[in-house]
Amino acid sequence: EPSIGETGCPARRLWVEGTPAELACAASGNPPPHVTCTKLGDSPDPPSASPNVTRAHAGTYQCRATNTHGSALRNVTVAVEYSPAAVSLHVLPSANVSRGASFSVECRAEGLPPPTYGWALPLAPNLRFAADNRSVAVAGAAAANRGLYTCTATNRHGRRAGSVMVRVD
Repeated sequence: EPSIGETGCPARRLWVEGTPAELACAASGNPPPHVTCTKLGDSPDPPSASPNVTRAHAGTYQCRATNTHGSALRNVTVAVEYSPAAVSLHVLPSANVSRGASFSVECRAEGLPPPTYGWALPLAPNLRFAADNRSVAVAGAAAANRGLYTCTATNRHGRRAGSVMVRVD
């Protein structure tokens, strides 16, 4: 009877978006078993699979080893890492600020592992960055606070930036 072990078929896999999509599991048995892996929850006829990894590949797969003596099953969980994407900046309450008012600029980005954030912005003494560096707060807006606020999200797979213009009247 076939068997699929951790050595030939690790229960957890880490894939990177854009790399070739391959899920191979080694099984033992006599005669040598045939192994197929299908994603759980997919329709019986999935659309033609992309040759490269996309975020849609993340999930649980069931690998089945079959020979004339029977079959063995093993579930494999696949996580997909990807570079930062969809960087968006929001100015609260608005990008048009009255002199002396307070405002904040918040940066959001998708990415796995979660990205870290960096800023390029008008330098002024009244800036306060959040502990996670995802936002910057400005108290008592002045002319020095007007200009382009650029946030860069970075992880080990890449970086992406977004910008917003702030006006101080």
